[in-house]
Amino acid sequence: MPKENKILDLSLEKFRWKTEGRMDLVEDLFDDGLIFIHLTGHVTTKAEWIRQLRSRQFVHTKIEQKEASVKVYGNIAVLVGKAIFTVNGGNTDLFIRKKTINGSW
Repeated sequence: MPKENKILDLSLEKFRWKTEGRMDLVEDLFDDGLIFIHLTGHVTTKAEWIRQLRSRQFVHTKIEQKEASVKVYGNIAVLVGKAIFTVNGGNTDLFIRKKTINGSW
């Protein structure tokens, strides 16, 4: 099997592990020096990212690969693709009332 196909298969496995909650396998896949950049541009370390996944701060319920291509350069493989992610998550907003006008916010 060509190297490119192995990487494509591994990427699909990673998506499956995430939707199945197999964070042990996701964690083992990545080097401890991983820097993860979220779609929002927020940057986290591997430890922070895995902690978010394990805490179910956001849960991948479905990941559908639409396009993917791989280029191998020696020991480095670069995968570029498009996928549709269905993610359940939550947030907390904190509002502080500094000043009231006629008793209103």
